[in-house]
Amino acid sequence: MDVDTDIASQLDSISSISNQKERTQSYLSLLTTLLSSSPPSSNGLITFGRHFTTSTSMAMVVGRRVLGSYVISLCAGTSMEKKGTSALPLDEDLTNDQPRLEELGQEAFSGEKGEEVRRDVVEGVLGGGGLSGWCDEQTTVLRHLHSHLLQLEEDWLGAAKALMQIPLEGTSRLISDEEKLAVYMKIVRLLLECGEWGLAQTHFSRASLFIHVTKDKVTNLSYKLSQARLFDFSARFNEAAQKYHEVSFDSAVAEEDRIQMLKAAVTTSILAPSGPQRSRVLAALNRDDRVHTSISPALVTMLRKMLLEYIVRQEEIKEFESSLEEHQRAKVEGGGTVLERAVREHNVNACGKVYDNISFEALGNILNLDADSAENTARRMIEQGRLRAWIDQPLHLLYFESRTAHDTDAEAQGTAGGLGIESKEKEIEPRLWSERWDDRIRETSTKVEALAEQIHQKGLIHVVPVA
Repeated sequence: MDVDTDIASQLDSISSISNQKERTQSYLSLLTTLLSSSPPSSNGLITFGRHFTTSTSMAMVVGRRVLGSYVISLCAGTSMEKKGTSALPLDEDLTNDQPRLEELGQEAFSGEKGEEVRRDVVEGVLGGGGLSGWCDEQTTVLRHLHSHLLQLEEDWLGAAKALMQIPLEGTSRLISDEEKLAVYMKIVRLLLECGEWGLAQTHFSRASLFIHVTKDKVTNLSYKLSQARLFDFSARFNEAAQKYHEVSFDSAVAEEDRIQMLKAAVTTSILAPSGPQRSRVLAALNRDDRVHTSISPALVTMLRKMLLEYIVRQEEIKEFESSLEEHQRAKVEGGGTVLERAVREHNVNACGKVYDNISFEALGNILNLDADSAENTARRMIEQGRLRAWIDQPLHLLYFESRTAHDTDAEAQGTAGGLGIESKEKEIEPRLWSERWDDRIRETSTKVEALAEQIHQKGLIHVVPVA
């Protein structure tokens, strides 16, 4: 008879004992024997655990006491975070036994292959399916332990999936909103760690339903940081920059991490689509003294060029691109990367500070595009209200909206550049392109009539009467 069969036989024999106290002590005695062997048998411990987790006829008094002891011994010696982990319902006897069980568990899993055996046991108990509802508290703790063990191996996706198996809705056990929030936020952090931002967004939305219930500063900080990273992953760079900048002021964050958040804020602000919203974000960052003292000079130079609407050169783009994360190098519709699109749109606006109008061929040379692609870029920006200009299709020219005497480069740069004044963008009058075309024809006709009248008044044309 092999070891597993022998343990199964002992468990069946114990389950037939009518006296509950005697049955409990027999179960605990067998558990002690299994943990005392060196090294402990993973198959034996799995058989022991599943005897309880799959049982539908287990006496609650016996099951909770023995399975609680089993879970305590499995968790012993780990650095598993207790926050968001269901507390085991400890009766008086189990509370008294806890120090002995923890000592027994630490000794059992302290050997060379101890952690491997521990993980095999947890996976074996949870992986077979058919778990009974009466032991939800105990299996929930095991799922937290499974996630913790996978995190130690840097299996972030596996750790997140382990937590996803925890039943938070439609279960018999009472679950507080605080616990649900803690579990959802832990899942979000793990998914972001492995780049699964789509799945992370789903669980973040669930966490958003409970964030109002907590006053815990660490949880709120984790929520804000996760939101910033989700904005970053989903290419909503303006929102990401604002959130990163907000987190960088939080004193609960280590100084080194705050500088990293500030750097992330600058990076995402540069990647954001050109327009009034980005200008405000760039201005706020430029006014932050830490940017000029703690961030690399190359990044600061890129920030100021974007802020002051100076044309950015290709060599500067390449230097900045080397510091980007993988998702920030994603290809976008219309060709090129996120950075190339951001710089192209920025350079279009920068041209408006230098020229009154520019041909699409010349604009394409600046943007490193052909004339048609340059026109499409300008048209999209105009349609989205991010460029004050209009297009002369027949002449293939881009006309920038005329600036008033007060709308000079000095003012534009000063108001955006850190004098404490936010530049206010004037709304572009919504007019159809056909109306703009009619106005140009009307203006040209008026000039022709005026010129003809002057020629006639000076007698430069002699009208010969028709016979």
